Amino acid sequence: MKTDMRAAKKPSAIRVGKRADARKIRNLTEELSRQEYSLGIPLLDAAVAGVILGFRPSDRAMRTQAQRCWETLKPQLNQHLLSEDETVLPWAKTAGGLSPEVMKLIKKSHRELRSLIGKLIGVSFEEDPDKVVSVAGKALCALAVKLDDLIDSEEMRLLPALRKMLFA
Repeated sequence: MKTDMRAAKKPSAIRVGKRADARKIRNLTEELSRQEYSLGIPLLDAAVAGVILGFRPSDRAMRTQAQRCWETLKPQLNQHLLSEDETVLPWAKTAGGLSPEVMKLIKKSHRELRSLIGKLIGVSFEEDPDKVVSVAGKALCALAVKLDDLIDSEEMRLLPALRKMLFA
């Protein structure tokens, strides 16, 4: 009889899997939140450098600042977008915690970010000609502004919704 009670109390593989998924999503949301917080100063520096280079691409100090900011932002952006697109958003869709409209907005923002990132790939702010740096500077500024807006939106909507799903 005791054996039957133990078997009955044993968690199902589905519940164990859901707990593991929830734990993974919880860890990812905490990491995404930390990443977003750490991007504040590099985003501001990127926006400033980008706007100045858009109009004065010969500014050596801004070229250096833009290169440093882009090198800081690039790996974090790639990891952040990959984590959200490949893990967090599919989980949230399955869990039913985000409306289709919110999912569309997030995916649209991610496409816009990737488009701006595409304009920066391969650019050397320090070595490329002024014409290239001017275009890239404008893209860097737009990326910083769009990313800042996305971070605000995620902090106000996405992360609380994910936390609500995790702790419901």
